[in-house]
Amino acid sequence: MPFAFNKELWEYGRKIEDEVLPIANKIFNCDFKRNENDIYDILDFKDEEQKVIVEVKGRKIPSTKYSDTIITASKITEGYHQIDQGYKVNFIFVFTDKIFQYELKEDVAFDCRFTGTNCIKHYMIPVSDLIEINDFDEPGGEATQREEECEKIN
Repeated sequence: MPFAFNKELWEYGRKIEDEVLPIANKIFNCDFKRNENDIYDILDFKDEEQKVIVEVKGRKIPSTKYSDTIITASKITEGYHQIDQGYKVNFIFVFTDKIFQYELKEDVAFDCRFTGTNCIKHYMIPVSDLIEINDFDEPGGEATQREEECEKIN
């Protein structure tokens, strides 16, 4: 890799994925299986029978902090490739206060930014385009714990 692997952040992301998996199964009426190529998978979960893919992105900020959320260009590119293979591709964004779903469609254009120290290409998805998943958490529950964990990582 051209930059150091952040194992702590990767483990934090896996924990969020594990929390979201039963929610994703419920929302999409699927039985998602994790792609098991460890850090090299581009998209997280797939149900080959239902032809649905879900990518989970954890955020260490509340949903109101910025008007857009970013996603690496490689995830969008792979998503379009999977759409061409007959899959529906969805992103789940887990903010510290709420979670949202976004279905990738072929006819959408995104603003692009090169971000971070390593100048990686990202697409900007307006938070206003995301659909809130309402039955996720109770006050003081997992979202509150996630906020505390984010503070430790930062």
